[in-house]
Amino acid sequence: MGTLVLLALSSCCYAHTPDGTLPMYIVYSTDVGSVVIGPGTVGAITVDVAFSFDVEMPRHIVVKDEKHDTLPMFNPKAGGWAKGAKPRGIQTEECSATDRLHPETLRVKDKPGKDATVFTLGKDYELDPFWGTFGRIEGSAIAADQPVFLDYTYEPDRLDTIAVDATGKVSLFKGVPSLGVVLPAPVPEEFTPVARVFVPGKCTSLTADNLYPIFFDEPDTLTATSSTAETLLPKTLEKLRTGAPLTVVTFGDSVTCGGGVGSNQSLWWQQQFMTRLKKCFPESQATWKNAGWGGASSAAYMNSPKGSEHDYIRDVLEPKPDLVIIEFVNDAYLDEQGVAKHYGKILADLRGIGAEVILMTPHLVRPDWMGLEVMKVKEDPRPYVKGLKAFGAANNVAVADASTLYCNLWRQGIPHMTLMTNAINHPDERGHKLFAEALMALFPDPNKGSEQRRVGEAKRNPPDKRFYEN
Repeated sequence: MGTLVLLALSSCCYAHTPDGTLPMYIVYSTDVGSVVIGPGTVGAITVDVAFSFDVEMPRHIVVKDEKHDTLPMFNPKAGGWAKGAKPRGIQTEECSATDRLHPETLRVKDKPGKDATVFTLGKDYELDPFWGTFGRIEGSAIAADQPVFLDYTYEPDRLDTIAVDATGKVSLFKGVPSLGVVLPAPVPEEFTPVARVFVPGKCTSLTADNLYPIFFDEPDTLTATSSTAETLLPKTLEKLRTGAPLTVVTFGDSVTCGGGVGSNQSLWWQQQFMTRLKKCFPESQATWKNAGWGGASSAAYMNSPKGSEHDYIRDVLEPKPDLVIIEFVNDAYLDEQGVAKHYGKILADLRGIGAEVILMTPHLVRPDWMGLEVMKVKEDPRPYVKGLKAFGAANNVAVADASTLYCNLWRQGIPHMTLMTNAINHPDERGHKLFAEALMALFPDPNKGSEQRRVGEAKRNPPDKRFYEN
């Protein structure tokens, strides 16, 4: 059996990281079932001997007689997550976790128990084996109003934590199996996390891509010598400082509608941002209006008929906002030239009513949707993100760089997909917090200096502690 070996060295090469370096580990990988760490140093802590841990592979979860009151028709033209019903074991927020169902184990039956009639795949129902969605087909023996019962097997994901205490003892803490949001295994207060091991469902052996060493000496990626707001958002900043009324409109898609955190608006990135603004500027009288449309692009919102549920003029322009924050991961189909043309129209509209603008770079989504195979991303590969940054620089528009914070997650021991409640593109509370951090990085902190520098310092804290701080 092979091993993953982590040796605490000051400098080394690691081919599986985007930049080819690690902060203090060298990692060897073969066919893997165990992890070894030490001897060496972790910050001020010395690990005198090597510690070896067997990493448990994901467990099969066997489901019997799961009842579904009815079974919808299978829609082969829909997105994979929407083609039909979902086995509840692999259901995430509103989608399903891909490649976690063992499709050969799915049995669709007319009743529970051993004497049930088992319906036939391809004759009575169809299945998308990757997404795990299934439904009736024409000529099926399954009636439209008939309940069905499922047997199946699936495997959830897990995120283990390797941590060291002050004496140099290294321990492996096992995470709780889950799909969608997968939390890192917590550690006792006396331990410092030094790496995570991501164990996805259906994993049979570990490789270097499963190992996420924590970089404690990561440079500040959002540091600036002066506040962006001073130069690009002067009217907004003046109103924050003086306590004059300030109207903020947030213009976006499902994430701007609370995608990933539900109806509790205190968890939405907008409310997290507004709350933090108030702490920095106690005299401020800022109010927030939302213009969000789940599943839509900014072009779809702008083209929606006047007077409809989503009316660009009514929702974004007529409130006469002082500041508009734009978040559209659904605009990621645009290339750099498309961004310049499309956002040029939006900018003209907003500046025409006297509004200042913040463009938000989007969060990372499914790697395959971004043309990637792994979650260790040094720089966002999407032309849309490059286009937003270039457009902002060319037009003196503030850019809140949430994408960079997401790209930095793997260096903190966190695979970014473990934040996605729908296993696709809806971030949880931690992910919404990163949007708020990116926005606050544009504004000075009257008590601590520039917020950019404070964000950079926060990133060096152990991620499980930083994410859950209020």
